[in-house]
Amino acid sequence: MKIDPELQLAVERVIHLDAWLLDERRFEDWLALFTEDVTFWVPAWTGEETLSRDPETELALIYIRGKEGLDDRVFRIGTRDSYASLPLPRSCHVVGNVLILSAEENEVEAAASWTVHQYASLKGARVHGGRYRYRLRLEDGEWRIAAKTVTFLNDGVDVALDIYNV
Repeated sequence: MKIDPELQLAVERVIHLDAWLLDERRFEDWLALFTEDVTFWVPAWTGEETLSRDPETELALIYIRGKEGLDDRVFRIGTRDSYASLPLPRSCHVVGNVLILSAEENEVEAAASWTVHQYASLKGARVHGGRYRYRLRLEDGEWRIAAKTVTFLNDGVDVALDIYNV
């Protein structure tokens, strides 16, 4: 599949902006990256090599349907009503290997690899890693995230997971 370099750059920009806005704690700007019907899913491992396949019927580490759900998470973080986010850790997302898997006129499937370095005063330093799968949709001339699936590769979840540390 031949990918237009401009499309590749546009996809990379959205994915890198997703990570950077989280690190900068610019959550309202981060929310603007998503479509109203977004799905944000972190499936759970059900076996050594098997992930849950249906967030409606199987265990998920995080499952949020719709932008309202993401907005609620941002509200709880901002009002300090999220125990898992106190104190909010500093983070640095490192995203690479961005690949366009398929492309249509108004929709793109993409994948990337990630690590998140974070530091919280009470919990110390942590590093987590994994893979992203994105479905991006062109809306009003802008690429928006319609689905984000995060595969968390660490064997154990040693911190409370939230939108900012995956």
